[in-house]
Amino acid sequence: MIHLLEHCRIAPPPDSVEDISIPLTFFDMPWLYFPSMKILLFYEFSHPKAYFVDTIIPRLKRSLSLTLKHFFPLSGNLIFLTDGSMPEILYKDGDSVSLTFSECISHLYFHHLSGNHQRTDNDFHPFTASTNSTPFVAPILSIRVTLFPNSAGICIGLTHHHVASDANTFLRFVRSWASINKLGGDATITENPSILPFYDRSIVKDPIWIRSKFWSHFGEIKSEAFQPPPLRTNTVLATFVLGRAEVQRLKKLVIPQIPKKSHVSAFTVVCGYVWSCMVKARARNGEEIVENGSEHLVFSADCRTLLDPPIPTTYFGNCIICFIVTIKSRELIQEDGFIVVAKLIGEAIQERVLKNKEGILRSAEKWARI
Repeated sequence: MIHLLEHCRIAPPPDSVEDISIPLTFFDMPWLYFPSMKILLFYEFSHPKAYFVDTIIPRLKRSLSLTLKHFFPLSGNLIFLTDGSMPEILYKDGDSVSLTFSECISHLYFHHLSGNHQRTDNDFHPFTASTNSTPFVAPILSIRVTLFPNSAGICIGLTHHHVASDANTFLRFVRSWASINKLGGDATITENPSILPFYDRSIVKDPIWIRSKFWSHFGEIKSEAFQPPPLRTNTVLATFVLGRAEVQRLKKLVIPQIPKKSHVSAFTVVCGYVWSCMVKARARNGEEIVENGSEHLVFSADCRTLLDPPIPTTYFGNCIICFIVTIKSRELIQEDGFIVVAKLIGEAIQERVLKNKEGILRSAEKWARI
């Protein structure tokens, strides 16, 4: 189904970046043994294969190299040190990203994968990028670009180690690559300091030694013994689109049922609605739902602007906090379960962010147990 067109390694331009070791902060540490994030981006592409090979491939390679000059840690590796000290992200001159170009033999697969209907995990696996990790060295990023024939489209698969950065940082990389590829150069980034990644890790204050406490927990896990979870093979995926009108209707159902000053947003109502629907679907499908059992929702939020003092929005790395909402299963499957849980999600955000005088890092040392 997949034919290899080219495999190469892309590095920042020669002598454009000095060797550097980047320490992990306590924001990075919880993602140390987390499975790599796999992202698939689909684009319509109405050109013949020859244009893809002769024009698009060279352009993507050159623009990726220029982008990595500014996001150079993505070219490096996560290094587990043999002396038992804390891991670090290391970039050395010549480090590079694995980039694979391939072709899918069926153009119908593009519409199958990029649609909203039901698909299985197995359908997506061939289009993700693989990484060649060892017990002591883990690449940060690898990329696969797949062409679908008959001018159907292109899929860009990115496999990214979360320990290096959160979605804020990674999407800035993707957007920068897209911009440089479109414009043919990186002048837009170099001439605008507000776009350039901010790398000074000392700006993340750690007065109560959270980083050391995290390492006392994660350091007990031996990197050579850690095995990532196997790929999911029997999960069915589907996309459900909620437009502005649907979200507004959900808000109108929630607002009259909760106190006036409660936090209600598109996020709280959509998460509450989807969560309650999932549990009800499991119950109607015959799965045993223990009424006194508990259901948990874990979500995260960017906290760059919420720290005291705030750190730049372009800070390169992880800077997110986690929220946990717990509710009894019997409450979720009730008719008003959606409203109850939307209220709980809003309260969790309000107490942690809007009303928390102790700061958003309160109890941060407990995050390792999540």
